[in-house]
Amino acid sequence: MDHVIPKRRIDVLVRLENGDTVAGGAFLNYIDAIHRGEQTLLDKLNDDFTWFPINGDDDDVELLNRRHVVLVQPGPDVPPELVHPDLEREGGEHFRREGVTLRLGSDLMIEGRIPMNLPEEFSRISDFLNFPQDFFVVETPDGPVLVSKVHVISLTPHENPPAMPSDAGNADEGRG
Repeated sequence: MDHVIPKRRIDVLVRLENGDTVAGGAFLNYIDAIHRGEQTLLDKLNDDFTWFPINGDDDDVELLNRRHVVLVQPGPDVPPELVHPDLEREGGEHFRREGVTLRLGSDLMIEGRIPMNLPEEFSRISDFLNFPQDFFVVETPDGPVLVSKVHVISLTPHENPPAMPSDAGNADEGRG
């Protein structure tokens, strides 16, 4: 007997480490297992499962290994609340966006802003990148992109990190 769990299909374009792209639909749960509310694409990419299905335009299903996924671009009609949580609304005083340039392989550069919700003691971009989640959001002029940390070759912050309360006089020393 088949047991089918209802899912929401959202359009995505997936770029793999070999340079191939896969267009189709990713499936999100209506209720997330970790937090209240609907599962987001970021939740899906950061869950514990190695493989996830993409439903192509021809209704074929292809299972992708997330370790080989460089980035995922949601389709233009995907609502922002299904891409990632609203950190600005949830984060309060600790929310900020950090402008960055990312190099992903020899042929791909991304420029945008990373939304972060971190306490002051972990507010540098390097702290954020060392958190355990595999994927993070970069807000680009063309919309959000979800990027795999393991495929980031380099990241250049566009601004200095916030000054720590005890380091207020040393705010210009070094970046991220």
